[in-house]
Amino acid sequence: MRIIILGGSGFIGSFLRRELTNRGHRVIVPTRRDIRIKDAQTIRISGKPDEYVRLIRDISPDVVVNLIGVLRGDYSLHYVIPRALSGVLEETGIRLIHVSALGANKGSRIEYFRTKGLGEEEVKKLNDYAVVRPSLVLGPGQKLFKTILRWKIFPKLETPVQPADVRDLAKFLAELAEKKGKTEANVCGREIIPLDELVKEVIKRAGKRVYFVPLPESLIRIAGKLDSSVLLALKPSVCPKKHSIIFGRPLEESLLWTAEGLR
Repeated sequence: MRIIILGGSGFIGSFLRRELTNRGHRVIVPTRRDIRIKDAQTIRISGKPDEYVRLIRDISPDVVVNLIGVLRGDYSLHYVIPRALSGVLEETGIRLIHVSALGANKGSRIEYFRTKGLGEEEVKKLNDYAVVRPSLVLGPGQKLFKTILRWKIFPKLETPVQPADVRDLAKFLAELAEKKGKTEANVCGREIIPLDELVKEVIKRAGKRVYFVPLPESLIRIAGKLDSSVLLALKPSVCPKKHSIIFGRPLEESLLWTAEGLR
């Protein structure tokens, strides 16, 4: 199959490309940068939604995977791009695999989750789609830990998270690309851990040092008015009982593997 991955040069995209090519699929990655990727064909674009539409019409892929997401900046991309895609995908019958986020809700006060929820609404207009909502994703290349190491401090936050391993997520997305029909799934690992404990364990295994400081939630919410991505740390990221896929890989294995990328 021919599969276009939007956001295919990023963290999750790099593992998904490898998984798909190993399964014999041809992968195409639109990118705003002039780069070459060994396991995919790259096509230079500016990133405007109508360019994605033209690209899909020109290539006529079997599947489109949308991994585009931003933690800060123009959150409208979370729904503007799915809205632009919905017309051409419905017209052509091309399948869409859409990676959203655990906690996506158009009624959320947190802009990230609100726009993710709006994006899901656009996707659900289609007849052939999968919406996947992963928890925090672990693996080498996860930017969260690199950012924390740059600042050297992290608040003591007991926010529960149920992290998934990027290898398991990539395999699951590839399996969905090979199927048909409507699917919605929340995706997590098998263990729940406080966010600060998760960060502490990864940093320790990487042989690095970060200072954990008590920080009242009220101060975090004030900071969130300047940068709403800060508020993500207050939102539990745990899979509900319904419509959830729980991967069986031990958390310890994912922690060690993630830490390797920080050494």
